[in-house]
Amino acid sequence: MTSFYLSKPYDPPQAPENLPLDHPWALLGGISPQKFMKSYWHKRPLLVRGAIPAFELAKQMGEPLGSAISPEDLFKIAGNDVVESRLIKAKPWSFADGPFKQRTLPRLESPDWTLLLQGMEARHPAAAKVLSWFRFIPDARLDDLMISIAGPGGGVGPHFDSYDVFLIQMSGRRRWRISEQKDLTLNPDLPLKILQHFKVEQEWDLGPGDMLYLPPHVAHDGIALDAGCQTWSVGFRAQSYKEMLQEGLWRLAESLEDIPELEQRFADPKQAATSSPEQLPKEIIHQVAQKLKSLKLDRVETFLPGIAAYLSEPKPQSYFSGSAKEYSSEEFKCLLAKQALAPHPQTRLLALGKTIYCNGEDMTSGQASATQKAWRSLAAKKRITGAVGEISPENSLFSAFEAGWLVF
Repeated sequence: MTSFYLSKPYDPPQAPENLPLDHPWALLGGISPQKFMKSYWHKRPLLVRGAIPAFELAKQMGEPLGSAISPEDLFKIAGNDVVESRLIKAKPWSFADGPFKQRTLPRLESPDWTLLLQGMEARHPAAAKVLSWFRFIPDARLDDLMISIAGPGGGVGPHFDSYDVFLIQMSGRRRWRISEQKDLTLNPDLPLKILQHFKVEQEWDLGPGDMLYLPPHVAHDGIALDAGCQTWSVGFRAQSYKEMLQEGLWRLAESLEDIPELEQRFADPKQAATSSPEQLPKEIIHQVAQKLKSLKLDRVETFLPGIAAYLSEPKPQSYFSGSAKEYSSEEFKCLLAKQALAPHPQTRLLALGKTIYCNGEDMTSGQASATQKAWRSLAAKKRITGAVGEISPENSLFSAFEAGWLVF
């Protein structure tokens, strides 16, 4: 496949550990993250020209930048069977799930096709760095970075998302048309979720370095104008209340195994003779109510550990191979003193107060204070360096490293 871009690949910087939340950001059009969250997040669209200033600066210097990831590399990644990929074609509409052999993918110049690659932050460091720019939004809400590469006319049709999204143009141009229409009826005759009645209200052509933010349920249609058009989409999670409460309740039920007094059998020495034997006895209702009250099941903090554990679970497609070499806990300790330890790109970390959940597991309860501190640093800063006290085979840092959840 011939590359269309002889320009230098853009090298995105890693976001600093402490983001300046009250300062203006070019990424957000010269407003601060605080103002963006107050005025735009979940409220109204925002178009940002030059969200990545490096593209315009390089162009002015006569050294244009291309995407951080080449089309050739994206096509190779599409052949990986652990990557969620989809090929969408228009005229007529059709789609296929990957993996894809390179010879089956369209040429860049071919019209009316789009290749979508999910979870790219786990596949390329450039995507992980771009995702790090958005940590002014809670990790519990952040989902992944999807890359779309398309030929001229390529797109997925007018549609809406149930979550917030930042659409960053990385290569070529894409025409975005949006509408805040209330009619979100889908066309039942198409294999994709395409709106049946799309009425354009605003339209822009975005070039490399431009970005469009859209809140949930804003109808939009993006059409590639150039061969090899790349759009990087930062998407967010939006679970239903039903989903969160079900997961919280399920984990709460599991935790009841650790309460010995609940093993006691129900007894009703005060039960009187009854003329309504078909009714659930008031004594059972009373005693269960007393147990619920003692367990504080009517308070949100009782459910939060289960919900935090659930929200820290990795995506279903995540794959952890574990450490390539077996290390003893002492060897791990020596490595930790010399190298930075970081979460695997597919690992999710979430804090509930001082408790840290990693990939659905509580990693801090019962651990030494130095280990707990290390986990809190990993969750906040995404890396730790230096000694963290004694490392036993039961140490949760060591266990997570062995599982491939943490990497040097």
